[in-house]
Amino acid sequence: MSDNCASPRSKKKQLSKLCSLLIAKKKRVGCAHSSSSETAMESSKSVPSDNSSPSSPSFKSKETPSEVPEKLETSTNVSLCCAMTEPNRTSLSLKAKINGEKDKSVYHKAVDQYEIRSKNVIKVHHHRSLSLGKSDSKLTSNDSIKINKSLESPELSPVSPSHSVDQPSIQRKLLGSKSSIENIFPSNSSTDLRQSCDWNCQKKRDKKKLGKSRPSSIAVIGRDAENSDTKSNASTESLVKKTLIAAHVLNLVPAVKVKGRNYLHGRVSINSLLGPVELDKALLNREIKIYIGTWNMNGQAPPSELNEMFLPDFITYLPDIVVVGTQESYPERFEWEVGVQETIGPSHVLLHSTALGTLHLAVYIRRELIWFVSVPEDSSISVRPGTAFRTKGAVAICFSLFGTSLLFVTSHLTAHAEKVKERIQDVKRIVKSLELPKNLPCRHKNKDVTQNFDYIFWCGDLNFRLLQSRDNVMQWIQEQNFPLTSPSKSPLADQLTNNIIDGTIFQGFEEGPITFPPTYKYDPGTQNFDTSAKQRTPSYTDRILFKSRKMTGSLHSFSNGPMLTEKIECLAYYSVPSICTSDHKPVWGLYKCLIRPGIDTIPLAAGLFNRDVYLEAVKRRATAISKCDGSSTVCSIQ
Repeated sequence: MSDNCASPRSKKKQLSKLCSLLIAKKKRVGCAHSSSSETAMESSKSVPSDNSSPSSPSFKSKETPSEVPEKLETSTNVSLCCAMTEPNRTSLSLKAKINGEKDKSVYHKAVDQYEIRSKNVIKVHHHRSLSLGKSDSKLTSNDSIKINKSLESPELSPVSPSHSVDQPSIQRKLLGSKSSIENIFPSNSSTDLRQSCDWNCQKKRDKKKLGKSRPSSIAVIGRDAENSDTKSNASTESLVKKTLIAAHVLNLVPAVKVKGRNYLHGRVSINSLLGPVELDKALLNREIKIYIGTWNMNGQAPPSELNEMFLPDFITYLPDIVVVGTQESYPERFEWEVGVQETIGPSHVLLHSTALGTLHLAVYIRRELIWFVSVPEDSSISVRPGTAFRTKGAVAICFSLFGTSLLFVTSHLTAHAEKVKERIQDVKRIVKSLELPKNLPCRHKNKDVTQNFDYIFWCGDLNFRLLQSRDNVMQWIQEQNFPLTSPSKSPLADQLTNNIIDGTIFQGFEEGPITFPPTYKYDPGTQNFDTSAKQRTPSYTDRILFKSRKMTGSLHSFSNGPMLTEKIECLAYYSVPSICTSDHKPVWGLYKCLIRPGIDTIPLAAGLFNRDVYLEAVKRRATAISKCDGSSTVCSIQ
């Protein structure tokens, strides 16, 4: 039977089969709507018969004119969605299965709409990229309004205004399988790292869902926009990271490390403030440089310029600790301390100073190390009891830096060349009378104070003389070119050296190689040796001795180990011939010592230092700089 003579019932069956095929196709491509809308679309395409009864399965009530646009809209929406997702396969199936010129025109209109909208999106994106004064990742409110109006303009719609198209679905389809509408047309809200992460996550999810689909031209544009946004977000993220590191990360203390410092968790000695971690931060290679200076000032005021004594050409970098002991000191001790502080600068502070009669000892330390130093302790002894004016004796200062204890002693012993026994007796009495340490932990405290510390430095006017006659010494001095390249042993055979070798005094002490001329006795204000009636023999009375005791365990661990002796390395040992205010020349030495980690049982000084000396020295330095620059001390507006 031909199509022309087919009964209306057979036509309805064929049309229902066609609709079922179309619905199955829509479900396969993911564009099927609810069953109610599909049924309405089928009924809109069929021509109801007047003979159909209400009991018939194909019975449909007569539609009113107002219902027709809704059905046409649904049909157009389905056709457009199918055409955008699978243009090749869907177009063939629709051409083969949709009967009637009306349905074909709807299909072609949907394809035309897709092409026009695609061109419009390209133009809008191009207009956005060329717009001036706008960022790469944001649009102004006017731009977003224009884009929305362009997408909603009636001239781009292939159907009548009553047949509106689903706006969100069109936007999703236009961007293809690789991008989203937010990446090409971002909102006016500020884009931060969290939004960029959300976009990246959405992009990965879309890629997994759609697989390796062929990207369209719109998708390529979307990827370019995403790449530019990704680059800008990456640069922003890098800047944020650097800012966080500079402002916060370096000052953050992990809670795990705090627990490790707690006595309830872990080992206190390793994770303490004085432990190896903090030691490595504060001291390079766990070593320090110590400057030791000694000078018999003869009661005279020091010169205004002290650079030759504390900052000689032999020193490249300012040492970590500066110790200076004076005998027959200048009465104005505060002026002397401020003068030293002014010379070495604000990088160091006066940790502690002590005096006895004309003896004075001061310890300056690099200010970054004051948090790792124990409370300094001092002691003194006079070897001439009963005299009102104490000129002979010793003063000492001790403290602990991390886990290493240090002792500094300056002394002035009995004078005159023939009184060797008195000087030996002075040394033995000083060693037994200095009661140190007082509060510092000490395992086996000995009556000999030099046995209770890791490093001991003893300096001062020891008054030991040379054994040769004045004429021989003067002849030897005239033949030498100081500083000596290799010390000669014959004139250096003095009373002190012999007693150290014999073990009478200063057992275990050492001295650096002497390459400078004798430091006593000069005519004040000149470079000439004593020309008075007494004609005293030039001698090395001003000396610096050092000693290190045996240490238990290694410097790099806390485990008990064999007895190790860490030697003090003498880097320099010179005098200062240019200073002529006294009958003695200053002597200084530079030494290197290794420092061990410590534990929190050491009584820390908590940043203690002499504030008055520091502020006065800084004030004088500022005044001197202003005078040199010729500027006024009054503040001026720049």
